[in-house]
Amino acid sequence: MDKVSCIIVGSTVTGICATSNANANCLTTVPQMARVTPVPDTHLQISGNISTTNIIIASCSRAMWQNVVNRAIRMLAWGPFGSHFFSASATVN
Repeated sequence: MDKVSCIIVGSTVTGICATSNANANCLTTVPQMARVTPVPDTHLQISGNISTTNIIIASCSRAMWQNVVNRAIRMLAWGPFGSHFFSASATVN
């Protein structure tokens, strides 16, 4: 079974490395360095959709919805997991 290690520069995970040897270091030998890969996209971005059937909320203006998602971003940034995010953005379509 492969052991997965993170390559961290500063406070940012910049790559991952899977080694079959539990004692192997990804950065010590050329064959091991070749196993360093970028962080998969599925771990870089979180996305989703929100929809509502509530007639009162559904009739809100686009600007009001943008204010709601901006507030959610601020709450995410200042919440207990805020330090785990490099940035966040949201768009109302």
